[in-house]
Amino acid sequence: ILARATRAGVLAMGLQLLAPDAPSPAATGVLLPEPVDGGALTRYLRDTMGVTVAGGQGRLKGRIVRLAHIGYADTFDVVVALSALEMGLAGLGHEIEFGRGTAAAQKLLMEMYA
Repeated sequence: ILARATRAGVLAMGLQLLAPDAPSPAATGVLLPEPVDGGALTRYLRDTMGVTVAGGQGRLKGRIVRLAHIGYADTFDVVVALSALEMGLAGLGHEIEFGRGTAAAQKLLMEMYA
């Protein structure tokens, strides 16, 4: 459910998934909108907000971020990651509506508590 909620949150933000037809159970790859620099975003999230996400590698360096949802991860790790992504994008000048991603994820995450 964590992976599904993460993907739902990313889509609700109006962002695109890296592999929509072959999602990973380990992490969600998020294509970043132009002209957002993925390196700048990962540094901003880590250094300013205290939230660590992975960037892209090889040809995807600077173009994506990866949100992990395996291992020691739970409901609020997903909520925090999506919230930080929204705020980080806004902090770098990308227009985004706060709360859309987290709200979409929360609706699915509530299944864990029903």
